[in-house]
Amino acid sequence: MTGAVCASCGQPLRPQARFCAHCGRPLATPPAAGETLRGGDYEIVRSLSKGGMGAIYLARDVRAFGRLCIIKQMLAYYDPSSDEERRRAEERFADEGRTLAFLSHPGIPKIYTFFQEGGCYYLVMEYIEGQNLESFVTRRQSGRLILPTRRLHQEEVVRYAVQLCRILEYLHSQERPVMHLDIKPANLILEAQLGDVRLVDFGTAGVRPPQPAEGGSPTVYGTDGYAPPEQYRGQPVPRSDVFAAAATCYHLLTDDDPREHPFQWPKLGSLPKELSLALQRALRPDPERRSTAAELRLALEALSTPSRTLEAFTFPGNAQIKTVGALPALCDEHWEAARHFLYDGDFVRWLRDLNRHDLAVAADEIVAAEPNRDAGLERFLHIVDPGLPRPQLAVDRPTVDLGGVAREAALIAHVSVTNRGRGYVQVTASADQPWIEIFPATISLWPGRPVDVALTIRAESLPLRHQQQGTVTLSGPDVAPVTVTVLARISVAREVLRVLWRVVSTAAPAAWHEGAEAVALCRHVTRTLTNPFERHSALLWVLWAILGVATGAGLLYHPEFAAGLPRYGPQIAAWLAEGEWPWNVFLVAAFGPAAALLALWLAFVLGAVLSCSLYGAIRGAWSALMR
Repeated sequence: MTGAVCASCGQPLRPQARFCAHCGRPLATPPAAGETLRGGDYEIVRSLSKGGMGAIYLARDVRAFGRLCIIKQMLAYYDPSSDEERRRAEERFADEGRTLAFLSHPGIPKIYTFFQEGGCYYLVMEYIEGQNLESFVTRRQSGRLILPTRRLHQEEVVRYAVQLCRILEYLHSQERPVMHLDIKPANLILEAQLGDVRLVDFGTAGVRPPQPAEGGSPTVYGTDGYAPPEQYRGQPVPRSDVFAAAATCYHLLTDDDPREHPFQWPKLGSLPKELSLALQRALRPDPERRSTAAELRLALEALSTPSRTLEAFTFPGNAQIKTVGALPALCDEHWEAARHFLYDGDFVRWLRDLNRHDLAVAADEIVAAEPNRDAGLERFLHIVDPGLPRPQLAVDRPTVDLGGVAREAALIAHVSVTNRGRGYVQVTASADQPWIEIFPATISLWPGRPVDVALTIRAESLPLRHQQQGTVTLSGPDVAPVTVTVLARISVAREVLRVLWRVVSTAAPAAWHEGAEAVALCRHVTRTLTNPFERHSALLWVLWAILGVATGAGLLYHPEFAAGLPRYGPQIAAWLAEGEWPWNVFLVAAFGPAAALLALWLAFVLGAVLSCSLYGAIRGAWSALMR
């Protein structure tokens, strides 16, 4: 059988050796019953327990007439070959002694002395006679279950929990808050004489979170099932002890060992409602939302104090509460009634009866300043319990893709907004583009009640570019904003054809209208000019005769004028020059003036109609482009 070897150099060790003969390292050997320490000052009676960081012994202080005491030896839970790990472990053990040396509370054991011997560190502290609370729950030992001799009553557990909270309040109120970091039933001793709870085993206590070695992961202290999530990450805070205290209460009340299912509390609902709610707040995973030791104590004290009639507040369904801590949960269940209770003064009267004048004043201020009753109730509940979960916004469509659209009509898309958290929140919706309209712009959200929001897209106002993008932002007080992206695509070729069609469809009616106006004007002029001849028909023949004679005389005396006549003008001019009067000269003299007048009139009418139609078409096209 291979003998013991040095953990530092690997060389074999001699039996009962206190130092390695090869490297000189001191060897930590557990003292046996009857052995003495510190030059015979302390005599070991028996071993009590052995944990991850140290072994605990019952000993007699020879100098104090054999007074019983507790001696804790630091075990080499670190790598002995690493000087850095050894230094950190020794420093931590010394910290425990210094921490306890300056503490003075009836619920904490007194520290007597701290010494080093044979390469080991020892802490001597007060011996507390009594049972630890683990003896009152079912436990596993040497592979078998051991049933408790009796279970603690709920009133006893609550009383011990209040005492534990007072101890934690003292520890956490130090100038540098002290954290125990390993609260569990085994570390709570029920003192035999006074029957009070004492918190022992400060082996993991400290005034700062344990820091990991350089390049290493955080060192985890505590016990699975009782330690909160942040303690597993090596980032404990004072409220980490509150989590462990609540887990301990849960174990004592239900006999359901949390070490078997960390962070799960399946029997919490079987406890009385107010007690269950108080533990729920202390067991929240987020330490910022978790109860403090004082808040947990106040909630538990109300349960252990004899009730008075005026201290109970009754909700619909005869649900009664006696503590302020239970108020948020009942208000969430009976929201409509709770609004009236707050704004009608019922809560204020009850709070004053409980001597919670701070909350009564806050309620009065909220009622006076906040006309929105839902928002006022939500603000009040967060004052009662600052750790309440906040509302959480969510949308069913984070992106609204309208696809290909034309800039000619309004489009409507719908988005469903939901509050996935708890409580009430009033949300304001806004868009970063002018072509997006939102209805309603102000949205009231309660948990699990989706609200439909209509997004109206004014397509005619879209900029003339291929890809359109806008953002709708939903925001409210104390909630993370949520955005909805609106996408649309415009076909440039389709848009050009649409504009051309709009121009043509606008210009054609305008041209027709102006042309019709020109025709009406010509008809009016025609009636004006022909009116005298209609009244005196002889004037027409007289005028025709005068024009014919004048034309014939002109051709006779000035034949060169005939050369300017169209088509047959030069031939007629030649005949007149030779003294010949052919028959078509008489036709020209007879019908020429009338034909010329008719041609001029037709040219005037046609020019007026065309010019007015062209003007109408240009004006209509311009107005269509400018829309």
